[in-house]
Amino acid sequence: MKQQIEKTPVLILGGGITGLTAALYLAQQGVDFILIEKHKDTSIYPRARTIDIRTMELFRALGIGEDLREGGKALAPAWGIIRGNNLMEALGNPVGKITPAQLMEAQKDMKSFAGKSPETVCRCTQDISEAILRKTAKKQDLNLRFYHQMLAFEQQENEVQILVENRATGEQYRIIADYMIAADGANSLVRKQLNIPVSGNGSWKDLLNIYFEADLELLVKDREFSQFLIDTPEITGFLLTINNKDKWAFHLRFYPENGETTADYPEEKLITILRHILGIPDLKISILKVMPWQLTVIIASQMRINRTFLAGDAAHTMTPYAGKGANCGVQDVQNLAWKLAAVLKHGAGDALLDTYAIERQRVGAYYAALSGELADENGLINSVLMLTKAKDLMGLPDYGYYSAAVKRETDLPFTYFIGEPGTRIPHLWLNESQTLSSLDWIRGQFVLIANSSEDWQVECDQVEQQLNINIQLVTLDDENIVEKWKTITHTNGHEALLIRPDDFVAAKLTSGNLLDVILSVLSK
Repeated sequence: MKQQIEKTPVLILGGGITGLTAALYLAQQGVDFILIEKHKDTSIYPRARTIDIRTMELFRALGIGEDLREGGKALAPAWGIIRGNNLMEALGNPVGKITPAQLMEAQKDMKSFAGKSPETVCRCTQDISEAILRKTAKKQDLNLRFYHQMLAFEQQENEVQILVENRATGEQYRIIADYMIAADGANSLVRKQLNIPVSGNGSWKDLLNIYFEADLELLVKDREFSQFLIDTPEITGFLLTINNKDKWAFHLRFYPENGETTADYPEEKLITILRHILGIPDLKISILKVMPWQLTVIIASQMRINRTFLAGDAAHTMTPYAGKGANCGVQDVQNLAWKLAAVLKHGAGDALLDTYAIERQRVGAYYAALSGELADENGLINSVLMLTKAKDLMGLPDYGYYSAAVKRETDLPFTYFIGEPGTRIPHLWLNESQTLSSLDWIRGQFVLIANSSEDWQVECDQVEQQLNINIQLVTLDDENIVEKWKTITHTNGHEALLIRPDDFVAAKLTSGNLLDVILSVLSK
């Protein structure tokens, strides 16, 4: 029987947080795609628990920010790290606890973000966030194919061919895609098959992720914590808060190098260990899932091979200690989606797609390396270093993009003033109720923000006529807003900022050169 062949502009491999976000951003850009995911549903494991400020800005633009905050509200009070021989002891006599004073000191710089973003850090476990993303995609009737597995792929000059199996029926079929986004995780089959060189620590510590139920709500009420660390001759590991009530995860250090396997940890033994680390000998405990994993730092040297793009963990696998893995994946695909759309819909040059790796590879590599530094010699988080990096881990981008997709007047290093080409668009509240931000102007489109009317609309119309690209023009006419905007962006009354669909400043313009700048940014 002849295999069915389907065609699509983009194939997304992986239905985790990175793949699902890629689906929503491609849909925002009006690009058709097929997403395949080998599992029946999104992950049941909590995994990542913190959504940083920048990623919340991205989810705000997709209209799901409040859903995520609602989904994570049970976890929201859980901050800080405690140590001890068992949880009861640590809560009663918190020796080694990160104190409120220390947290306030670490968060001093974080408070400065209050005026720089419409969003704040969100606590929401990855099982909940992925479920919200999938629900949002299903509402839009997007082409998500869970329980479909890629068996093989090959790239040709103008396409990627993928062999897929419907795991429910056993039926095999082929997909021919113009491009493929490989969001297939830390053990990426695509990365391995493409023989992409990697760097980093590799894998160096083994742990068991024990996801369990136990009613600890009264014990932790008003004494909430994020992590409890235990490091004794008998047990090394860390307990993570999931919902401050009955869901918890303990990551137990175990030793395959000494011949241990998961079979050496039957449920009865795990319950005994958990009762010991909690300090409650007769506590009722139900084991939900057990999964071995490794502290790993792997950084792909390339994020693009011909028509295939690595994103998220496939491109930069990191330990959970930096809390940046899922955040980097989301930010990767937001950067990539508009570029794919520009090529597929508007004839942008292939060089535009090269800027994806140029802009994102070093960002992912930085956070992956940092995540490795945050693991101490016993495989636990280095809480002292974590405190010093709090702003870097949860705040806003303090980096800029150097690439052909940014029009800069100089190749000198970034001064990082707000509004500089290559940096994220500045945030400015546009109303007294502080519900509308300048970031809300963007929403996945090119936007020209002009300090005066002049002839900018004529130039925007010219771009649309010649390139079929709609440039949303925002002309500032409120005198108070204009003066604030000019001050924070270092612009004068005759200048305008061109903002890319991913919220980054593409160029600072003067009247008469918008078309040329757009052509340059799109590598046309």
